Amino acid sequence: MFKPGQRYVSQSEPELGLGVVSEVQGRTVKFMFPLVGQVRLYRVDNAPVERFILQPGETAKNEKGLSFSVESVREDGDLVVYVGRGGREIKEADLTAKQMARPSDLFRSLTRIGAGSKSDILSEDVSSKAFERRRRAMELSCMWKSSPVRGMIGPRLDMIPHQYYLCYRACSSSTLPRLMLSDEVGLGKTIEAGMIWHALNARGRVNRTLIIVPETLKHQWMIEMKRRFNQLFTLVDEGYIRGLFIGVEKGAPKPNPFLQSNNIIVAIDFLMSQPALIEDLLKTQWDMTIIDEAHHLVCEDGFTSHEYMLANAVLARSKGVLLLTGTPLQLHPESQFNRLKMLDPARFADYGAFIKDQEEYRKLVNDLAKLPTDPNHQMSWDDLYECVPKNSKIRPWLEQENSKAMTAGEWMRRIVDAMGTGSVVFRNTRKGVGGFPKRKLDEICLEPNPRYREMVELAAEKDLDASTDIQENGLLCTRYSDGWELDERIVWLKEFLKKHKNDKILLICESIEVVLALETILTDYLGEGAFSMFHEDMTIMARDKAAANFSKENGANLLIASEIGSEGRNFQFSHHLVLFDLPLDAALVEQRIGRLDRIGQTQDIIVHVPYVKGSGQEVMFRWYNDGLNAFGAPLMSGGELFLKYTDSLIEALANPRGCLDDFVKNVIPQVKKDCEAMRKNIEKGRDRLLEYNSRNPEKAKEITDEILRIDAQHELKDLLLESLHARGLDVDNSAIEGCCVITQGPQIEEGSVAGMPTRGMIAAQSEEDEQGTDNICLTATFERGVAMLHDEVDFLSLEHPLAQGTIDFETGVNHGTVACSIWNGSGLRGLVMQYNFVVELPVPEEWGVSDIVGPRYVCTLVDASGQDLSEHLKAVEKAELRDVNVPQGNKAVDATLCYFAKEGLAIAKRNVSGVAKEYADKAAAAVEARSEQEYQRMNHLLTMRGKAGNNAELAQLRKNVAERKKIVANPQLRLDAIRLLVCR
Repeated sequence: MFKPGQRYVSQSEPELGLGVVSEVQGRTVKFMFPLVGQVRLYRVDNAPVERFILQPGETAKNEKGLSFSVESVREDGDLVVYVGRGGREIKEADLTAKQMARPSDLFRSLTRIGAGSKSDILSEDVSSKAFERRRRAMELSCMWKSSPVRGMIGPRLDMIPHQYYLCYRACSSSTLPRLMLSDEVGLGKTIEAGMIWHALNARGRVNRTLIIVPETLKHQWMIEMKRRFNQLFTLVDEGYIRGLFIGVEKGAPKPNPFLQSNNIIVAIDFLMSQPALIEDLLKTQWDMTIIDEAHHLVCEDGFTSHEYMLANAVLARSKGVLLLTGTPLQLHPESQFNRLKMLDPARFADYGAFIKDQEEYRKLVNDLAKLPTDPNHQMSWDDLYECVPKNSKIRPWLEQENSKAMTAGEWMRRIVDAMGTGSVVFRNTRKGVGGFPKRKLDEICLEPNPRYREMVELAAEKDLDASTDIQENGLLCTRYSDGWELDERIVWLKEFLKKHKNDKILLICESIEVVLALETILTDYLGEGAFSMFHEDMTIMARDKAAANFSKENGANLLIASEIGSEGRNFQFSHHLVLFDLPLDAALVEQRIGRLDRIGQTQDIIVHVPYVKGSGQEVMFRWYNDGLNAFGAPLMSGGELFLKYTDSLIEALANPRGCLDDFVKNVIPQVKKDCEAMRKNIEKGRDRLLEYNSRNPEKAKEITDEILRIDAQHELKDLLLESLHARGLDVDNSAIEGCCVITQGPQIEEGSVAGMPTRGMIAAQSEEDEQGTDNICLTATFERGVAMLHDEVDFLSLEHPLAQGTIDFETGVNHGTVACSIWNGSGLRGLVMQYNFVVELPVPEEWGVSDIVGPRYVCTLVDASGQDLSEHLKAVEKAELRDVNVPQGNKAVDATLCYFAKEGLAIAKRNVSGVAKEYADKAAAAVEARSEQEYQRMNHLLTMRGKAGNNAELAQLRKNVAERKKIVANPQLRLDAIRLLVCR
């Protein structure tokens, strides 16, 4: 009788993988097949399925990566439980959906090759080509799972060292990170958070992720996660919820929006307006929660914001946490403490103690002011002995330290962890990282056009609600198009574009109405297609194409963008930025300039700011230039000063004719004074030790070198193209150099090739009519440099969905697992069996050690007399083999196959057991060393804080060292595929 949780294999569709009974109703049983995301309904009395129960000696593996050789099987009600060495257990319902071939099944499949067939043409699934593709795919998969840069290969990113180092640090612990990323504006906190998420997700350590962002950033995050990391997140907003609740009857329970997808983005503003949604959210658990603009979570001076209370409740239900804030840490110490408390409640329990510890740490920073903290300098023990004062708190620890145990730099990092906040906070600064260009201001003061100014005044009087916008933007933000050409900035812009016709120019303005007005005016002036547009009313694909056209050497030289153009896009190939208007939000001005003012910019950037003398535009220019110096140097926290001077600024904007002179004479000097004091305070409070702890160029270079080494390999490209051709897809050269176009014709079922887009996906992203063709096309490249230049092109790395889908397909159930081939000119005689094994170590992914305990693929050859012929493996790989049927009813062949299935298999296992044992011993030693390092690091931290005694976390880490070494030392051999070779 069928019972929920039991596992079955479909006899008619074995490619579905391992199914699970999800529901039994009357005479009907419902099966879920998680591997392919499909459901099957069968009658109970004739369901074409076979119960899947492992036998002792076979390998059990769950979805979390834990695997072991089954020693016994026990029943638990209607289900079975598999028991391994040491009492480890895996419940039947928790088995991985990817069914593992059993030796008996493989040999049964081998003997059936050609059985009942009247044709000499064999199925592609049992061909030697499929067998070889499986081997190559398995080797790629094992290499990727064992790679120290797993999860860092696929993102479409510039290789900025400090970002890769932060990702490495965040992923190197056996616990999920709970960190604050507080890099200065322009250093890529969004990218860092995405990298950490992607690496942990690729390693199987993170499955459910929640990203909470301000309303203005929700689409930027959606775009970045798709464009950079190939992941579609679900945006929970009003439209999504409305669609989710369609069809739900009145009074019936409504589905929880946060349980419909594993990866969700939601705006905190929307959450705060929906109490029922908050209730749903607090019923869910998360592996990782990311909160952007975390400095808005306020808890200080007896006031706790609702946003803070919500975040605190959510983070308590999340294993991993990333808080993103660019605000200097010393501006709001109590709120900073309470945000740290959300990350580590045990360590940050008392605000008074925190302030005292920070004062001690500041003394340490001052003590070490002469220490060479340039990360490019290899810090030595001599540096430490010379620079640490004799009366310093850390001097006794330094003199006790065994310099052979670690490098001086590592010891210094541990000091920062223990004394400061280096174990939970990372901060990089532009000054520390370096490599940024200079900013040059081009101030364009325009004489007012009296006739036009009169028209603007009349328009503002008619529309009092929009009068401030009209004072600043003139008629360009109105419907009065007859006056647009009279706008002083338009007159200047036409001459400017004529002068700079060969330069790449990015023009950004806040209002979509102004953007569309500019499009109309410049189309008449420059002609259709002479420039590109970039705004929120365009689809993602259209924006990608516009950005790509702007990036091409022979493409558009002008890109006109609304504020969305300052979110997440990098245009450092351009050196001219036109700020056609200036928004009230200082962070937006910094974001705009940051599109060009980035690492990788090769020239100084020129910021062109046109404004009309005596208008609201001049008010904003004086505020940003004379007061905040925003065009000369990065602005870290202009929002603080905006709050202080809001009334004066708004008053001047509303009545520039009457208030501008007073504003410039009396307000701006005070703004300048406050801004300079704030900048000095930020620089004075700059924590160079924390910055030192937040980057390590030597380690970052190891990571990026390894990624580039993998990029240079051809194995993925060869396998991917060969596999796609075998499945009927066409691959042709693209008009874009270094790219190809992959075409899926109508004869191939939509959605059957994992990683290829669907027509729905294409339609959702494109403004163009896609109904003219039945083909589905994907333009892609294997070259990272080409991908960075073309946002509209997919980057086919080992971690792209198409690459992972191809590996899954080629290593799927009953595909390439058996073959029978004639090997002419082999120099051998008779029948030889090739056995391909996977060597797996019984380690769950959450340990975070996959890079040193990942699987290995090992092959061996055994002839009918038991001789090891593995030295011929390379020759087999290169040989021209001819597929044949296995002779049916031939007693000699049958006897030899029986030998290969038993005695030969035992010999094959012995052949590879030495390799497996050597690998396991090395892995065990590496796991022991890493576990010991993690223990020693924590011991250092707690000892320096005086909290090492009887610490439960420390005791668990010590226990991990011995237990993990013991577990890893027992490799599991799993037979993956066999091939019978007829040697002549």
